[in-house]
Amino acid sequence: MGNLVIVSNRSPFHFTTEFLENAEECLRKGVAPKSPGFGEGGLVQAMAGLLRGGEWNPTWIGASMGDRDVDVARGRYSDLFQRMLDENHAPEHFPHIEIGHDHRMRFRYRDYSFRMRFVLFDITHMHSYYSRFANGFLWPIMHLTRTPLFYQTTKAFPRPAFEKNDFIQYTSSAVTFANTIWDEIRRSNRFGEQFVVWNQDYHLMQIAELYKALLAAEGHTGSDRRRVHVGQFIHTPFFNIHEIQGLIRQDKRKRVKMQIHDPFGDSMETVLQKITWGMLANDFVGFHTKEYCDNFLEAVQEWFPVNIRVTGQWYEISYQDRVTTIGAFPIGLDVQRILSEVSAGKRFRYRFESMDIHERISKDKKAGLTIFGGLERCDYTKGLVERLEIFARALSVMREGGREARFYQVTAPSRSENPDYRNLEQVLHREVLRLNGDLGGQTIIHIDKGIPVPQNYRFMKEVNVMMVTPLEDGMNLVAFEYILSQKFVKPGERGILVLSSSGASRVLKAKGFGEKDGVVYINPLRPKDAGTKTVDAMERGVRISDRLIRYVEEERRVDDWAKNNIDAIVESRKLD
Repeated sequence: MGNLVIVSNRSPFHFTTEFLENAEECLRKGVAPKSPGFGEGGLVQAMAGLLRGGEWNPTWIGASMGDRDVDVARGRYSDLFQRMLDENHAPEHFPHIEIGHDHRMRFRYRDYSFRMRFVLFDITHMHSYYSRFANGFLWPIMHLTRTPLFYQTTKAFPRPAFEKNDFIQYTSSAVTFANTIWDEIRRSNRFGEQFVVWNQDYHLMQIAELYKALLAAEGHTGSDRRRVHVGQFIHTPFFNIHEIQGLIRQDKRKRVKMQIHDPFGDSMETVLQKITWGMLANDFVGFHTKEYCDNFLEAVQEWFPVNIRVTGQWYEISYQDRVTTIGAFPIGLDVQRILSEVSAGKRFRYRFESMDIHERISKDKKAGLTIFGGLERCDYTKGLVERLEIFARALSVMREGGREARFYQVTAPSRSENPDYRNLEQVLHREVLRLNGDLGGQTIIHIDKGIPVPQNYRFMKEVNVMMVTPLEDGMNLVAFEYILSQKFVKPGERGILVLSSSGASRVLKAKGFGEKDGVVYINPLRPKDAGTKTVDAMERGVRISDRLIRYVEEERRVDDWAKNNIDAIVESRKLD
């Protein structure tokens, strides 16, 4: 059995005082605890098959987010977990934590079984590297893939903000993660066995470089180092180097204007160069689409003396004495879980502000209204404000023909500590009020609390026109989830998917799916055209097709995605 170390900024589970005190209270009262949610986040769903064991012995390393994570890891709650096990609550209905003789923590819950390790940061460090640099700078800049630049043309997309100190903290966090990875492998006492270290996303772009430097510094031979395979998957898009040149120039002018003289200083460009160079230390880097691969390769070619060649479905980047392989692996879904939740007899149940949403939708349908829907977290990349205008334009066209509609927009709160996200929440609130005033009544119902799994899938099943309209998106699995949600709807009553620029649109276009299969591609920055195009497709009877459902069901499975990525990491060529 090989050893797999999954590394992400966020741990798959965290422990809080409230969670542990509630468990103690249940034991005192002799009642069963409420089963905690686990596996509902997108990354955990993607890794679910790996976390159940089998071919790999998994360990998950992530930053601590709970105020009792350290205490749990040090065994201070071992008695609580043992009593939960003795009372038959764990591991089926409650996590069971075991601290081994080597002080490593094993997490068991239902059919999940894996080691888990927390990386510790103080609040100031976390705010700087995570909130300000990763989310305030890298997140928006990674989405700048095409003209026009969104921060120049939209109401809520922010200008990527770069500060040198935040990058220093980002590098520092990468050092901490790299040392934790090294320590985990050292403590396993199995260095001779095959290891795969799989880094996730844009928070950890420098880890491979630092981790490999640690291996070399510890004096391990080339043979030993080749047993440790290091890869990364980028879940966001990758910026187009030509599209961000304006930002780079503005950053340079700002430094000149402020008379900043720092002979060792970092600028926006040098920071992006360092991060991109650090990614090349991976054996394999995966992206969702070929376009994101191409953007990465253009940046590498622009900044560094490398050779690039195509080998089958991969790109190989040769530099110095190493080779990094690049490839596209569109992420998938837990298909069977979603289909089981939208099958016949599974009813949508959700209340918002004393309103039974299913009951309200049913009344709307009986009254002849078309149900428009949207569902995602509240993020400025999702085109939420633009979507409201698209709906308003579509409704205007529909009313000319005597038809009515209602729009149910669901947005789960996200990164509310970030001022850019707080601004988006305020802009959304104002736009909903304004458009409801213009359109009359409660034409737009904004559910700003999110709808949890599995009710979110059942909500989508009720929607006639699903609006997935990001300005840019790494993938956007909501598009595929909506397609699956229509499987058990009668073919003549299925809805349509209105889809804009994203990994999902690129994947579906590449496979030849379009309006004949119920997918309407639109530009969210042209709301009048998008609204008209949507209504035109509705009037022509466009519906999600069996062919499209079958494709998602058979070829967009997340377990296949995970296996293919790991295989690519292991099989990538190494020259170091």
